[in-house]
Amino acid sequence: MTPEIRQKLIDRFTNTPYAKYLQIELLTLEPGLIEARMPLSAEHQQYSGVVHGGVLAALADTIAGFACYTVTPPENDVLVAELKISFLRAGWGKELLAKGTVLKPGRNIHFWECEIYCNDKLVCKATGTFSVVHKQV
Repeated sequence: MTPEIRQKLIDRFTNTPYAKYLQIELLTLEPGLIEARMPLSAEHQQYSGVVHGGVLAALADTIAGFACYTVTPPENDVLVAELKISFLRAGWGKELLAKGTVLKPGRNIHFWECEIYCNDKLVCKATGTFSVVHKQV
């Protein structure tokens, strides 16, 4: 990955409205790998005080999508085609740490996984596919 492409990916991430809304902070950006953290607040909790499953799914989709961008030609885009998430334990804490990895990049489809941690404990693991598409104007 050239420094120019790396900076374009960082700019794309930091300027994405949904990533801004979730206050996701990029920690690592490498080909096929993104690591990030997201602060938690009361709005992210379900009725018993644990992190809502939808928040975890949104974070996994966002982080995995950007991991897929790191292995996608700049003239293309990626769109989530399938997402499976396994919730392993309840998450209580002040932040989430997510690690998105592209397991098998392809010309038309990327297969990925994302692990999300809360208080150093794995709270969920997601896998799925992103379709590689031509950019929409």
